[in-house]
Amino acid sequence: MNHPAEQKHVIFITLLYFTISLLGILHHELWLDEAHHWLMALDSHSFSELFYNMRHEGHPMLWNILLFLLTRITDNPFGMQLLHIVLSTLTVNIFLRKSPFSTLFKVLFVFGYFMLFEYNLISRNYILGLLFLFLALGLYRQRKEKFLLYAFWLALAANIHLIFTVISLALLFLFSIENKKNILRYTSGYLVFAAGLVLLVLQLFPSIDSIFLTRIQDVPLYERFSKGFISLFKGLVTIPDFRTIHFWNSNLLINYSKPISAIIGLLLYGLPLLLFYKRKATLLFTYTALFGVQCFFFITQLGATRFDGINFIILIIALWIDHYHVYRIRNNINRDFARRTILYLLLMLQFSSGLIAYMYDYWKPFSSGKQVATFLAQQRLSNMETVTQFCEGTIIAPYLDKRPFFLCTNRKQGLCNWEQNCNTAITDSQLITLLAAHSEQNSDFLFISARNITGKPENTIAIKKLTHLPPCIVRSTNYYIYRVTRIIIKPIPHEKTIARF
Repeated sequence: MNHPAEQKHVIFITLLYFTISLLGILHHELWLDEAHHWLMALDSHSFSELFYNMRHEGHPMLWNILLFLLTRITDNPFGMQLLHIVLSTLTVNIFLRKSPFSTLFKVLFVFGYFMLFEYNLISRNYILGLLFLFLALGLYRQRKEKFLLYAFWLALAANIHLIFTVISLALLFLFSIENKKNILRYTSGYLVFAAGLVLLVLQLFPSIDSIFLTRIQDVPLYERFSKGFISLFKGLVTIPDFRTIHFWNSNLLINYSKPISAIIGLLLYGLPLLLFYKRKATLLFTYTALFGVQCFFFITQLGATRFDGINFIILIIALWIDHYHVYRIRNNINRDFARRTILYLLLMLQFSSGLIAYMYDYWKPFSSGKQVATFLAQQRLSNMETVTQFCEGTIIAPYLDKRPFFLCTNRKQGLCNWEQNCNTAITDSQLITLLAAHSEQNSDFLFISARNITGKPENTIAIKKLTHLPPCIVRSTNYYIYRVTRIIIKPIPHEKTIARF
């Protein structure tokens, strides 16, 4: 891209994207995962402690290392959000400069649901995976001449998340098939990628027996397969259920009929055949990557829109590399028209969903953490001890000057310990008993929970409901705030016995 007009378009779109993103994070409250990783970095006093705290995360460490370095500068979680949109803006700029698409295509993609909302306003590690993949794809035309650098970017992408490992392996596999006669020529690049895989395994090994893998033990086989089909459907047909404020991680059509959505998702595996007819290289990458993602869902059974979006990213990458594999193929006008129509319908759908999701997040609280801190400050209660049952405290902690007390772990902490078996499904009477026990340590404290306590308090404590915060986008985070006070019962003095004569 050397044309001055194109350069101006790139600069304008990049600045617009950053401006909109900045306005977005100014109105975005951290939810559990965002707060958890921020607190993990903030509360770790050394790299070794950070690595120890990450042992059950199931994620490589690069995002947390960046956060660790950032927390040596600031303890304000806005710093993480600002870092994240800088990375997303850099990713968008690379896409705008390096991808072979039309300006309309690029605009619809970068302001679509995933690039504007899911991988932008929500501060997680996924944007790093996209950044490194786009850096690699920027070299795709010169992948043979610059294979060492190409493999390096793929290795970094593989070290962000397992779903990016799948895509990186698919791209490397395609390269190997294309250059199988000269494979020794590229030994150094393969060694770099292999070293990246070894590093990935070393980071993930402590998490192999974590809670993320134990969840599949009781899942029926047909459900384990359908997870991937539904994910493909949600990733391409991204229509959150905007009829409710709790639209995040939902899909309107799936809420209508999950089986029908799974069937449509299965049929969507035929879409690459229509889009990349006779382009064997593109089809090889697309189906290798989609099969790898299907295996990921089959094994982990993870379900969230951020994972589903990888299917859409695979499609975008396939279109990107397809640009370099089409020159010897005679185009069919009717098929090309159908192809363009399908692509732009998907892009328009993503664009519309992204705009609505952005506006929801702008006007409505994403979670209650910041609202809790604001309420406590307004009521001059910030100095009181804050108590939660378990990981509700993680959402609140970044906005407080102190760490909440977790009843489950019986100590003050910030990050949420995924490996701890905490039974949160307890009755009101059991919860009141826990609160009464804590009142022996502190006779006056605040309890914050998503549950409305209706049980009768014990004789030893009084529970006063101070407020119920308004609904949030993240379900079950519109917290109740209670004040719990221990009742000190003064002994009744014995009556003096008066002798009668």
